[in-house]
Amino acid sequence: MVRRRLFLATAMGAIGLSRTGTAHAAGQRQSSQPAEPLVWPLVGDEQPGIRTFAGHADTVLDVVGRIGTPPSLVIYTEGNHLMVLLSKDIVGAFPAWAKTQPQYAHLRLENVVVVTMPQPMVVQMIRTGAVALGNLTLDLSRASGLFPDIVMGGPAPQRELHKLGVVEPQARYFSRNRGRALLVRRGNPLGIHSLADVASTGARLAQADSVEPTRESATAPQSKR
Repeated sequence: MVRRRLFLATAMGAIGLSRTGTAHAAGQRQSSQPAEPLVWPLVGDEQPGIRTFAGHADTVLDVVGRIGTPPSLVIYTEGNHLMVLLSKDIVGAFPAWAKTQPQYAHLRLENVVVVTMPQPMVVQMIRTGAVALGNLTLDLSRASGLFPDIVMGGPAPQRELHKLGVVEPQARYFSRNRGRALLVRRGNPLGIHSLADVASTGARLAQADSVEPTRESATAPQSKR
């Protein structure tokens, strides 16, 4: 019995080394080919009407906060606002500021949930009451606790939400476009100070398209009646 086990272990080890060597050689031959992304399959079909993200490794990063803990404040906005809104100067400083205000001092603000999706997706999520992240579906209805307290976006999506009857009729502007500006590489090595400099230096220019909103506003959803 001992000899048979020893023989099997030796034989299997040899087979394993042979396969490993073959796989390594094959890997070396294919190393120049780009690896295909690994996409986890959906269980069943997509749910009709619900925005579904499949194969996006960083999708969950668009929902910031703790799921499962009752949220203190829920904000729906877009990715362009992410770095500023979630900075230490705004959301980071908000709980401490609220405690200094008598009318807000009693509020618990330990769990601020921020959803940062493109604005058309925000409208769709509010309309359908859900979003699917692969095989995980988040309930975003009023009963879920993840329904927004504040919706931040441009005039067009705000008008759509108003037609759905889910936001207050009056919005507050929190940012305005002051005109185009040039953002250059650190140190401005090409000495660019105007559009004429861009043309004369042959620099590459990237800009937003014509549908980029010029003003951003925030509304609060209407109270449930």
